[in-house]
Amino acid sequence: MPAFYKNRAFYVFLATLCAFVLLALTTISVPVLSTLSFLHSTQANGVKFGMWGWCLDDGHTCSPVQFGYAWQPEINSSITKAFVFYPVAIVLTFFTLIATVPTMCARSARTDMVFNICAWSAFAASAMAFLFMIGICGVAKAKFEKRGFGASYGNLPWMSLAATILLFIVSMNPYYLGLPPQKKGHRLPKSDVESRRTVRRWGASKQRA
Repeated sequence: MPAFYKNRAFYVFLATLCAFVLLALTTISVPVLSTLSFLHSTQANGVKFGMWGWCLDDGHTCSPVQFGYAWQPEINSSITKAFVFYPVAIVLTFFTLIATVPTMCARSARTDMVFNICAWSAFAASAMAFLFMIGICGVAKAKFEKRGFGASYGNLPWMSLAATILLFIVSMNPYYLGLPPQKKGHRLPKSDVESRRTVRRWGASKQRA
């Protein structure tokens, strides 16, 4: 079996990669790809909403691909601009993916610090994106149902939730991967040096007795 399979950091890399793929799929959602959506409503004989716009179920009518779109009166263009957290989360997750490589090859306190910053930043952005998305879709869903139309969440909310959970697990990994290896010539903290000296003195006095 290759050595990297025995490296626990390799599985951190895989989890980060999965989170990156899940988040990246939001960028090719409706109207780019009609099978990926945040919300579906029965209004207008069926309509799906994604990150960049909406598409009717007829498969031919879609909004332009744009940042911040509207479907009045249920969805306002100003609130859909909060989807910007998804591209931010994707970029930060990509940086985390890169920062994972040194932890597999030559782990140190510095690589752990860089990884921690990237991982927690990616998790925070992903969590914010998920919360804003649920808020936007939840309000729109309630408005659709209030007007007598059916509404249900699509597949992207669950994919977004899975990515956020994966990034949280990734962020917690340095705490159970163990301490990074000490460099040669690295000096122990003064408290450790004093404790070792005390143990030696105690052992020497016991031998004389």
